Amino acid sequence: MMIKDLLSRFTRIILAALVCGVSMTSCTYVADNAVNHNDEADSQDQTERTIWVVSDIHAMAPELLNDQYKAEDATKDPKLLLYSTEILDKLVGDALTAKPDMMLITGDLTELGDQKSHELVANTLGKLVSEGIKVVVIPGNHDVDNADGSTSPQLFAELYKDLGFNMAYAKDQASLSYACEPFDGLVLLCLDTSTGSIGDTTMKWLLDETDKAHEQGKQVVVMQHHNVMEHYDGKSSLQKENVLVNYGDVADKMTKNGIHLVFSGHAHMPDIAQYREKLEAGVDSLVEVETGSLLTYPNGWRIIKVNGSFKKWNISTQYIKSIPSIADVRKVSYKLYQDALPDIMKNHIDAFWPVFDSYRYVLTDSNLPEEILPTNIEDFREWFMEGMGDQMCKGFLLHIAGNEEKNPEAAVLRTQFKEGMENMVRKRLVAYNVDEETTDMLMLFVGATYEVLFKPKVESLLTDTNQVAEEGLSSSTDDLNVVLNIGK
Repeated sequence: MMIKDLLSRFTRIILAALVCGVSMTSCTYVADNAVNHNDEADSQDQTERTIWVVSDIHAMAPELLNDQYKAEDATKDPKLLLYSTEILDKLVGDALTAKPDMMLITGDLTELGDQKSHELVANTLGKLVSEGIKVVVIPGNHDVDNADGSTSPQLFAELYKDLGFNMAYAKDQASLSYACEPFDGLVLLCLDTSTGSIGDTTMKWLLDETDKAHEQGKQVVVMQHHNVMEHYDGKSSLQKENVLVNYGDVADKMTKNGIHLVFSGHAHMPDIAQYREKLEAGVDSLVEVETGSLLTYPNGWRIIKVNGSFKKWNISTQYIKSIPSIADVRKVSYKLYQDALPDIMKNHIDAFWPVFDSYRYVLTDSNLPEEILPTNIEDFREWFMEGMGDQMCKGFLLHIAGNEEKNPEAAVLRTQFKEGMENMVRKRLVAYNVDEETTDMLMLFVGATYEVLFKPKVESLLTDTNQVAEEGLSSSTDDLNVVLNIGK
């Protein structure tokens, strides 16, 4: 095949990718910040309540910490599993001192879903209830019907009956979802997303309860484990396990039915993102406040001050800084996460393999050796990690800390991502003695491919935006300290 024929084929691919890119981003758009101004906060009611939002405790009963978990790097897991009970005790001790009005825990209360660990968590959190602090929990994917089968949904509800379930005035028959009204005028819809999706029956129940609450003039807030939207473009492919399987449909229905605020966890990072349905510009947006895990860097939780009308939510982020066994929790946790990231990144790279492999037909009849592109997922993973693994790990470390766009290193990484991809391809072309003219033409294609397929995702990740549509609007906001004004 002549060079001009190759160029023609690459051009068609780029055009197809552009069409694909437009179709992926045109379904939604976001406002210019994550604060809703659809309905100003009611200044007449000055009653303020304090709510703590915690996620992903991943507690393990001490007797379950066998040699596997005690061995250094045995699980390649960035969670501080060996210290989960100390960290939980620290959180509860701080809460007993601060005395918030309520604590919400958005799932993954345990690591293994075993009954012993659930009993430990329920008893420890019960100390807060005994002191008049409301506690509301929901299950995460680690909590029920796990491999050992020791905690069924029914047992989970029984163990945590004093931590939300006995407060329920309505329950979904198809899941552990329930509705409660912890304070007059605030309806909390506690969704069970432990399976990774929300079924049709549960979705109908959710919308029915939302309508009933709105008819009575009450504010509706949702808490669930999985993300209901992408917190950076491409998250549903690179980290598809973090978002609901049907996240787009759920976010759309929530937004159109007047739900404006969702608390979630699961992804182990503090991030705030926004969803707005493009075709319904008058519909108020949905804001998702994602809380990180206590056991992984940056080891934080949310402290919220909310006014009496439940319209103004002043959110700040606090951290577990020390426990008896670790003087500097965040330093140790950061190093653990840093060491685990290469293996985590390999999983993300594997998720991209089918897309990459689909480009192999470019080489058909081109007189270029097929081996120029890795021919299997193992080679692809090794090649990508060698060329861009370092940049990917640094980018995710910035992302999980929150407010990544405020870190000067983010701007440097945005340049390094493109350079890294070009260098890894050029190095492979040199290794296979591809002539200079063909190499130059191929590098033009690589640069264009980066601009179309990778740059939007890198920009979204490192500039802290989500769902950036063709209008150029973004949802960049302060992930750690922000005031949200939401409608009712």
